[in-house]
Amino acid sequence: MNQLSINNTIVEIFVGEIIKTNYDAVVLPTNPRLLPSGDLRVKTLREAGSTVQVECNKIIQTISNVSTGNAIMTSGGNLGSKYIIHVHAGHEGKKLMLATWNSLKIADEKHLKSIVFPPILKEVIGFNTKKCADIMLPTIEKYLQEKNKNLENVSICLENLLDYKEFETVLDSISN
Repeated sequence: MNQLSINNTIVEIFVGEIIKTNYDAVVLPTNPRLLPSGDLRVKTLREAGSTVQVECNKIIQTISNVSTGNAIMTSGGNLGSKYIIHVHAGHEGKKLMLATWNSLKIADEKHLKSIVFPPILKEVIGFNTKKCADIMLPTIEKYLQEKNKNLENVSICLENLLDYKEFETVLDSISN
């Protein structure tokens, strides 16, 4: 695990399974209709249980779709985390930045203390872990420096050591 402190908030990266973590909120990439798609989303929603998808369906009945860069919160269902923040990041860097920012904002506004992210756009063709790290970590740093009121821990859960090394390089550059 590698970590640093930004304005009294711990930012850390680690290798593990995001669905087995115990944070106030876990961030989960989504499509505009909050439907199961992508390996991580399908696996997480299966673990969370059907009540989360029912919540997602009710939200979609109200708003029709999640716009790119936006974040929506539901309960965490059966997960160790209390909430799931569903983010639609689209397929471009600016939208990933906005999705990361909005995830932090919604968690902060709900007075949550901890949040964990996956590398959000890793499953998107043309995006790799390095690109995710280059966008997500500076966005997290900026949010914590400028806006944060409640978050005490912001983590990124990575699937393997190769992904970890990519994020570690960017995290180390922020701390210097």
